Amino acid sequence: GEVLAMASYPTYNLATFQQDYSMLNSDENAPMFNRALSGLYAPGSTFKIGVAAAALTEGIITPKTIIHDKGEYTYYSTYTPACWIYNQSRATHGPINVTTAIQVSCNYFFYEVGRLLTIETMNKYDRAFGLGVPTGIELAELTGILAGPDYRSEKGLGAWNPGDTLAAAIGQAENSFTPLQISVYMSSIINNGIRMKAHLLYKVEEFHTGQVLETFTPQKMDGITLGEGVRDVLLGAMKSVTENGSAARVFRNYPIEMGGKTGTAQVLETKSDNAIFTAFAPFNNPEIVVTCVIEQGANGTDAGFAVRDVFDYYFDVDSD
Repeated sequence: GEVLAMASYPTYNLATFQQDYSMLNSDENAPMFNRALSGLYAPGSTFKIGVAAAALTEGIITPKTIIHDKGEYTYYSTYTPACWIYNQSRATHGPINVTTAIQVSCNYFFYEVGRLLTIETMNKYDRAFGLGVPTGIELAELTGILAGPDYRSEKGLGAWNPGDTLAAAIGQAENSFTPLQISVYMSSIINNGIRMKAHLLYKVEEFHTGQVLETFTPQKMDGITLGEGVRDVLLGAMKSVTENGSAARVFRNYPIEMGGKTGTAQVLETKSDNAIFTAFAPFNNPEIVVTCVIEQGANGTDAGFAVRDVFDYYFDVDSD
């Protein structure tokens, strides 16, 4: 749960903050807005990892379950969303299992899995993983929005329709979370479903002597234990994302084995999509999770370059 680094851009110079205040306060790019703690972003396909975790644990699917991507999902006659590859080139992913579906980010696969899982079960898991709830960090934060009937009812937004579950399963509908929440969510899955409190405070020392007065004790916040072997399936799938999938152009042949998931979330038709990438390393004994969200960054893979820079620094790697 330790937050080792947290950044928001654009930023400002603290040394000249007072004289720059009026300019900063009126800047349309909102440099004083802490995006790491208060920016709410649709998670896009990063959400699929939690959906897969729930479906595998509940026995809705197994690692060997095959779903045939037919392009357009036609289970509901009134709502027939299509996989991204079908929209792009009228192609399909064909018969596909959960590992490959995560690797290529197949929407069709997760439409079907989300429908079978139900929004109630999906949200039970994602809430336990830290989405739509406080992270526990010592600073002010927004708790995000976990899309579903409860949120619609609370806000007076009307009924939750079956087709909405399909959108939610691929990280859309009203789903929106902070970058910190996405990191906590990913950490929870790596921790086999156990969510730890996010914290900045590590220890308190006496100024003159260096004597340790207080050390933070890691605290379990929530959790929902994953089924046997589920963690290994998910981590292996995310490894394939970085080696042969949507993030391969950033991480193929990277000297540290790792895993991650891209997300590309639509904002407005007149703006580029938000780019999201969340990753962990090293693969066999994960130490850190890094999440990057770039507003109007166009493609989730592009956010991977910033994540790679953090890994380079942390592991003292020269990957250029």
